[in-house]
Amino acid sequence: MDSTHPSVTEGLLPIVVGTVAAPIVVLDRDARVHLFNDAAERVSGYSSSEVVDRRVWFLLHADDRDRAETLFGELVNGGRESLVGEELAWMTRDMERRSMAWSTATIRGESEGEIWVVCTGLDLTELHRLEDRTRDLLAEDALRQAREDALQSSEAKFSGIVEMASDAIVSVNSRHRITLFNRGAEAIFGWTASEVLGKPLTVLLPPSSRDVHSEHIRGFGLSGERSRSMGQRQEISGLRKDGEEFPAEASIIKTEVEGERYFTVVLRDVSKQHRESCEQRFLLEAGEALARSLDLDETVMSLGDAVVGFLADYCIIDLVSPEGRPERRLVAHGAGMDPTPARVLEDIRLERSRPHLIHHVLQTGEPELIRTVTPEHLAAIAQGEDHLRVLESLNAVSLMCVPLRARGRLVGALLLVASDGRRPYDKGDLEVAREVADRAGLAVDNAQLYQDARSAIQARDDILGVVSHDLGNPLQAIFIGIEALERARARAGEAEGPHAPRGGSEYYLSAIRRSAELMQRLIHELLEVRRMEEGHLVLEPQRRALQPLVIEALQLIEPLARVKSVELINGIDGETSPVVTVDGDRILQVLSNLVGNAVKHTPEGGEVSIRASLHPDEVEISVQDTGPGIPPEHLDQIFDRFWRAETTGGKGIGLGLAIARGIVLAHGGRVWAESELGRGSTFRFTIPRSGESQTGTDGS
Repeated sequence: MDSTHPSVTEGLLPIVVGTVAAPIVVLDRDARVHLFNDAAERVSGYSSSEVVDRRVWFLLHADDRDRAETLFGELVNGGRESLVGEELAWMTRDMERRSMAWSTATIRGESEGEIWVVCTGLDLTELHRLEDRTRDLLAEDALRQAREDALQSSEAKFSGIVEMASDAIVSVNSRHRITLFNRGAEAIFGWTASEVLGKPLTVLLPPSSRDVHSEHIRGFGLSGERSRSMGQRQEISGLRKDGEEFPAEASIIKTEVEGERYFTVVLRDVSKQHRESCEQRFLLEAGEALARSLDLDETVMSLGDAVVGFLADYCIIDLVSPEGRPERRLVAHGAGMDPTPARVLEDIRLERSRPHLIHHVLQTGEPELIRTVTPEHLAAIAQGEDHLRVLESLNAVSLMCVPLRARGRLVGALLLVASDGRRPYDKGDLEVAREVADRAGLAVDNAQLYQDARSAIQARDDILGVVSHDLGNPLQAIFIGIEALERARARAGEAEGPHAPRGGSEYYLSAIRRSAELMQRLIHELLEVRRMEEGHLVLEPQRRALQPLVIEALQLIEPLARVKSVELINGIDGETSPVVTVDGDRILQVLSNLVGNAVKHTPEGGEVSIRASLHPDEVEISVQDTGPGIPPEHLDQIFDRFWRAETTGGKGIGLGLAIARGIVLAHGGRVWAESELGRGSTFRFTIPRSGESQTGTDGS
């Protein structure tokens, strides 16, 4: 079958099985035969090709099939660790019944759920015949000895197969002294069998868990259970020869031989799985931490907090300024580490053109891993005696540095320091560091963009404030001058009589007033938007009928509509006009802006209408025109500040709709637009019927 593991059915095992004189059968978890050695062929009369891929039950005597299926199910499902000397009879090809004693070993493959059951048989047929012939001649103890000799021979063959298991198999006696230590155990723990046989089990256990394990085995020995998983309530840890602790999964089984109890542990090293799980959890938590804020300082601090402890004892973060200069932003230290080196390294002035801890990565943009830090390496990157002393105080055993990148450019670098007591970094650690650096690079870039945007907005607001203030005084002087000229013009006209010629001065005075009023309106709109953004828009709500506000808004726009021959339609019935609690002047401003915008974009001969509809919780007002319509991609932009459609011809600065939106939101309503190209647009806004109005706006 395609799922067979090479180490089980295609590796060393078939060679070993082929040379064993006892029948050996290897089954998968579905009881299908995968190996059937020469001895099994001789006893059964079947060839290997006739048996392989068939379920083993057809070989068994009918009387033993049900029991065999039960025992096999316990083996593959963990209810039983092994069989030793279990008698299950075969039916040969010639229909001869052969009494067989079976011992088994269960081996787990590398794939999930892959299990192999290796069965070693001892043909007891001739022994049983001998028993029958000599039962009256042999004493009972002699017959028992013959059985034990036969079983010991089977167990000897079986032990050779156990040696091949990749899991650690360790047996201890009742005094917890090691009596069995297979090759899998040698590979996992780093000891040879000759080094640990006879030694206490505690040599394989971390000091912190030795008492717990001893109590676990003692309790298991007193229980009625034959086997148990040792990791049911807590993680199992092992101790390698070099002192490294590692996580493990283990099961234990107890047996008695000649009156002495033995405990056998089958243990699997799960360091790789444990490490991968911890790394994925770390990356998830680091990503969440980096996404919490758009403030650059907080983002850098979150990165430092994320990596110290899990990945490093110290970390250094340098960022590249907009001018391309690297700047030190943070040196963080883990809990229990000396903070002095971090403070010194954060403040120390470096000659950036000379080698230093992060110099290589900032110059090349490539990650760097230094598995073992030597005094010579520190001396090569030190920029003086003081710098060398602080580098030495880090007690670094290993270093790695990774670039922070975003949008194809280098935005900084992250240096990680493993101090004395932490294992040296390897390629797996570097890969994790690169992944967290990828997340950090994007977070830093977003924070820098946000910071730049805030700075630009602040600069714009400062300019608007200065311009608005500085334009106010000359505008006031212009209005005073206009009023004086108009009064003088009026007096001169009275003195000269009604038929006195007016001349061109009246035209120029009118043009100056219109220009001054336009400038005053622009200043007012700029200040209005700024107040909305700062949340300083204050409302004075009163109960007002909607119809008079609509009539006043239409009257304000009527001169413009008359010039363009645009018909204004009031679709609100005066008798059923709703009464709302609003700031009347502000709602009039909304209506004027929406109607004026509609007239401006409606061609000659078109029409603009205002209608209202009542809903359970709100009143909806709509302003509809017969203009060219708005492209769908612009509908989300039309209420933005300073946005103008191309068809406006450059008139206005794009604040009218933004101001209308801010006023509606301040009343607790909603505002939106609908449009169809070639058929006009409809602007809608709502006012809550509850009459509850806010006293400000968040500028959203």
